[in-house]
Amino acid sequence: MAAGQPGEPEKLKFDHLMNKARKIWDSSPQPVKTFPWNRALENFIQLIVDLIIAVIKYLCVPLLAVSSLSEMSYCAHQKKLFFVPFPLLIGIAVAGVLKETALELSPLSRMQKFPGI
Repeated sequence: MAAGQPGEPEKLKFDHLMNKARKIWDSSPQPVKTFPWNRALENFIQLIVDLIIAVIKYLCVPLLAVSSLSEMSYCAHQKKLFFVPFPLLIGIAVAGVLKETALELSPLSRMQKFPGI
C-alpha cells in the first residue's frame, strides 16, 4: 500500500516515530516537562568545547617542542642560528592571542582563572 511512491515508507516511519515521541512526552511527569532542557544542552555543549580546548592545548605542547627542535636543527645546519628567536617570539605572541580568545569564548576557563567573576 505504501510502496506506490519512492519516499513514502520513510515518511510513514518518521511520522510513526514522531507520534510515539509525542505520546511519550505527553505521558511524562511534570518535573520532566519543566526541566530546563535548553540550558542543560548549552552546558553540555560548553563542557564538550572545554574538553576539546584542553586536549588541543596539551597536544600543542609536544608539537611546539618538535617544531622548535626541527627549526633549530635546520638553522644550525644552514649556519643561521640568529633567525631562531624570531619564529619563537611570533609563536609566543600567537599563543597569547589564542589564550585570550579562548578565555573570552569559554566561561568555564574564565571562572577557573578568575574565580570571583
